[in-house]
Amino acid sequence: MIVREIIPINTKKSKIIFEDGDILALYNGEIRRMDITVGKEIDEEEYYINIYPVLKKRTFARLLHILERSFKSEKDIVRKLRLSFYPDEAIKEAIDKAKKFGYIDDERYVERYINTYKDKYSKLKLKYKLMEKGIDKEIIENALEVFSIDEVSMIRKLLDKKNYFELDEAEKKQKVIASIMRQGFKYQKIKDVINDTCIG
Repeated sequence: MIVREIIPINTKKSKIIFEDGDILALYNGEIRRMDITVGKEIDEEEYYINIYPVLKKRTFARLLHILERSFKSEKDIVRKLRLSFYPDEAIKEAIDKAKKFGYIDDERYVERYINTYKDKYSKLKLKYKLMEKGIDKEIIENALEVFSIDEVSMIRKLLDKKNYFELDEAEKKQKVIASIMRQGFKYQKIKDVINDTCIG
């Protein structure tokens, strides 16, 4: 591993860019102490004896700090750790350790997420947002079966908010329906709510 560049991140830390494209971040004092300079070759032994143990410990500490602020999915945590230039090997070890202690639990994360947004998002939107966070599809679907999500009530609120029943033009009504569909509600369910409201 040959050091190509050392670029300051802030007044305390710098990122070290290697010829192979790998990047890691260390405090400036550590860089000086380890005598890391542009053009220097760091062999595997030096990396695993001097550098990796520091990064490994720091990666797990950073993971705990991320979880202190709010509950996160595994994918969210990995993304944040990579943004701080922690090596993939250290990230994997930190994730495995956190799972072992029960700090990361995607099933629990899904339950919390659905419970928080079940009165705001459709089932489809909840599913999409959780899949975006890297949650396994089966975990999401199992959780959605457990929760009672009142889509009828949400659709009715959206229809009222957009003054659907006060509109005269069919084209404007269709635009309202289309906007509600974009939020993950099925066309037939929207029509059923409209028909039930009109009958009622």
